Amino acid sequence: MSTEQTGELEQAESEAIPTRSDTRGWWWRRWYQENASGHHHCVYGSKIQPPKAMSLSIGNCRDVGAFFRLTNSYLLVCDEQESDGFCRRAQGDVSDIPVVKTSLAGCRVIGRMCVGNKKGLLVPEATTDLELEHLQRELPYSVEVKTLEDRLSALGNVIVCNDHVALIHPDLDKESEEIVADTLQVEVFRHTVANNSLVGSYCVINNSGGLVHVDASKTELEDLSSLLELQLIIGTVNHGSKVVASGLVANDYFAYAGRNTTCEEYVAIEKALQFPVHMCYF
Repeated sequence: MSTEQTGELEQAESEAIPTRSDTRGWWWRRWYQENASGHHHCVYGSKIQPPKAMSLSIGNCRDVGAFFRLTNSYLLVCDEQESDGFCRRAQGDVSDIPVVKTSLAGCRVIGRMCVGNKKGLLVPEATTDLELEHLQRELPYSVEVKTLEDRLSALGNVIVCNDHVALIHPDLDKESEEIVADTLQVEVFRHTVANNSLVGSYCVINNSGGLVHVDASKTELEDLSSLLELQLIIGTVNHGSKVVASGLVANDYFAYAGRNTTCEEYVAIEKALQFPVHMCYF
């Protein structure tokens, strides 16, 4: 490693983001930087590791997208006993961002009920005061947590975003569109994916690329890529499931896919998210 790269790594390790928690007393380091070639790497302690996708299940369920929400500044995990083992594992996998166990409106399918990025988190109106207080206490100060009142309350199904842009269900309220734009600090577009309005279910994106429903036409894929300014690839998860967001969660550096995801699907996932292609991770 060059002297310049060593200095950048030491600077990255020295920066810290406090959470709102007064009781836990720990700090989370900023964990991303770009090397000279422009590819993102994760900073884990004194090592720089390339991004990768790994296999995951919770209990006997392969639909990991229903139970997790992963961004560049936090990982939300459903508040269930079955998730305890994963939380311990995740603390090592994504060691520089907070891993927060929570429920939303008393439900564990938090991945389908909320949407967020490194700047904000949107949760349904039915989220309880205790749940909101817990999120505000545990998430980094820079993350704005806000409720969104809309008849389309499964926000993870009707909104997909990265840190710069969002696609929303064509029927989402105008007021909701403004809240999405303001809270997540993104440019918002009303669109469909493979002629389906549930854009949050049929598309997974990070800041470099994304995986889209396998039935999206070539023309639609080109239009979406131009709109989002991202490289998009069609694919499946969990051995052929077209509902890609049900079996995949990702940020710029890491992804978890359902346990039935095949090696061929992993190759497509890592290519879509602009990760270096690895062997399968199980």
